[in-house]
Amino acid sequence: MRKETNVPRDTKRGFTLIELLTVMAIIGVFVAVATPSWMSLRRRAAVRSAATEIRTIFHLVRSRAIARGANSGVKFTQLPGGEWQFAVYDDGDGDGVRNDDIRNGVDRVAQPSRYLNQQPQLASIALPASSIVDPDGTRIASGASAVQFNRSTICSFTPMGQATPGTIYLTDSAGEVYAVRVYGASAKLRLLRYIAATTKWEAR
Repeated sequence: MRKETNVPRDTKRGFTLIELLTVMAIIGVFVAVATPSWMSLRRRAAVRSAATEIRTIFHLVRSRAIARGANSGVKFTQLPGGEWQFAVYDDGDGDGVRNDDIRNGVDRVAQPSRYLNQQPQLASIALPASSIVDPDGTRIASGASAVQFNRSTICSFTPMGQATPGTIYLTDSAGEVYAVRVYGASAKLRLLRYIAATTKWEAR
């Protein structure tokens, strides 16, 4: 008589629908909690990247002015769509880089216009729609330029390393407002964040 061999039963089984739904719900909770923090980090990184690029541009132009023994400057221009470009100019008559001298060809272009390598979907050069005060406490007029160097959009550097003092405003996709502040005597830059509740600026 032939003896039957006991075949072990397959103990593997699939997930039930309830188990799958439970896992998906847990994943959904983690995603819902993590996404705002991740987006906030991306926005802050984009603002810092834009500020770092502005700092690098100014450092190079400042070094150019010192090396040439004559003024050099960065001129920012806003295009119809709202985006900004910048170009570098060399002073041709010893009075700094000026709009009238650029128009007349006295101050020659050293580096043609190009865009900042910013991420406009996350951070851009702009002022918010709501009214704010500048880092000195003066209210910024509606429709004001997001690039302010005295009454111009040119930051000029002297052979002594000094700069035109001014501010470049940045906003992120959540409406936060930042400022890249340029100090004249030292040409140093600081990144500031606007606190709407107190109308104050804090260093970042």
